[in-house]
Amino acid sequence: MRKILFYSILIFAFSIGIGYYYSSLWKKENMSVIDENQNNNVLNTATETASIEEKVSYNASFALKKYYNECGHFKFNYSELPNEVINLSRTELEKLYPDWKIEEFSSNNVVLAQNLDNICDEHYVLKLEDENVEVYHIESDEHLMLYKSTDISKEYLTSDDINSLENGIYVYGIANLNSAMEDFE
Repeated sequence: MRKILFYSILIFAFSIGIGYYYSSLWKKENMSVIDENQNNNVLNTATETASIEEKVSYNASFALKKYYNECGHFKFNYSELPNEVINLSRTELEKLYPDWKIEEFSSNNVVLAQNLDNICDEHYVLKLEDENVEVYHIESDEHLMLYKSTDISKEYLTSDDINSLENGIYVYGIANLNSAMEDFE
């Protein structure tokens, strides 16, 4: 009976040892899988947060630049930064504005440019119609649209001025238009 008890205790101790050995192997294997997942997550997180791609700041200046191919002029307008542009990268901005070229991009400054195949809206013609000088705006399709009627009468103009006005005097810009009209007053 003592032999059976001795062998039973020996088998019991041996089975505990084997159980302990296999449980430690299982634990090490699961810990290495957990460590690998954590390392991958840390690496992925580090890659994502280490991005140096520049994005538009909420207080960035925003401008639109339009080039007019027919007259060679351009118009540069600062405007309020659209909310949908904030925190966008350069590639995201290109997708949002496919018809515009990004001329300047930084977190503090965005300039979008566009080429247009017409003339700008700063072209005018002074003409003599009936007995008074009329000011016409040249539309993008080269059509003349009455911009302003003046009280400048033909009777106070020189013959050279009358000839020039009958052919039309072309001016660019409001300042030049006002100056040309003052010359006839």
